[in-house]
Amino acid sequence: MTHQHTEFHRPPGVQVTYRRVHLPFENKGFDRYWHGGSAFKSLFWAQLSTSFEAGEKFFIDSARALKSHVQNQALLDEMNAFCKQEGHHTFQHLKFDRMNAAHGIATDTCEARYSWILNRVARRLSPIGMLAVTVALEHFTSTLAQQYLTQPQHAAGADPNVDALWRWHAVEETEHKATCYDIYRAAGGDYAHRAITMPIAWSIILGISLWNMLTLLRADNRLFTRDTFRGLRYLFGRRGLVTGLLPAFFSFFSPRWYPWKDDNSDQIARWLTDNEQYIEPRAQPAKRPRARVNESQGPRVTAAART
Repeated sequence: MTHQHTEFHRPPGVQVTYRRVHLPFENKGFDRYWHGGSAFKSLFWAQLSTSFEAGEKFFIDSARALKSHVQNQALLDEMNAFCKQEGHHTFQHLKFDRMNAAHGIATDTCEARYSWILNRVARRLSPIGMLAVTVALEHFTSTLAQQYLTQPQHAAGADPNVDALWRWHAVEETEHKATCYDIYRAAGGDYAHRAITMPIAWSIILGISLWNMLTLLRADNRLFTRDTFRGLRYLFGRRGLVTGLLPAFFSFFSPRWYPWKDDNSDQIARWLTDNEQYIEPRAQPAKRPRARVNESQGPRVTAAART
């Protein structure tokens, strides 16, 4: 594997930045079915949150493994900020997972499925193979983020305190959406490898999500309900969350694809303007939260339930 010169460019005003945030869901709590009373929507986002502990570690490890191939100082600086961002995403989502666990949702089981497959992938692949998977999944998360930020129907009816978590995460996924791809190119990653990896990586993440949904809905006795059929339209309907990913999925197979060809940096600027209250003035390394709790705490989890 050889070093390759990578041209580094970002839209004006875009700089990957580590921000320590304090989001309102932590203090104010939320209902078990916080997304407009829908079990399907609430559980979908709850199980997706459990993917980030293993997923963000996988991304960080794959980027750092090929750090020596990056000759561009701006990209090295961005990689360091990317790793800090991903670590803080894990920190915040573990709080969310713990609070969902206090509602009796089997977050540990969902997380274990994501961890099992990502650990298996990490053991079997070379560093450049791991990074190819990361590039594919970073494209998945940044596209999902764009859907969430730009299509109001995906967050309609959601508890604003939980919505704040997902919007912050979506903005930072947008901000660093080219970081791992630029590292991949700098390390000599080629088109064929990323193109072959893409459909496999997306199929796995969606497959585990649906498996988790099946088990969570069955546990809540909500599998065969109108809400679940409406939820399937939420994901796979004409304006569905997953359906909306398809154009980005196919664009990835262009040899000239680059994440910032789709410039949605206005979403970052808008969030920063409207949400300064969530950003703590001094960014310090985040401590890992305590282990999740599993006991049910009634219909609503509050700060007291987490002590």
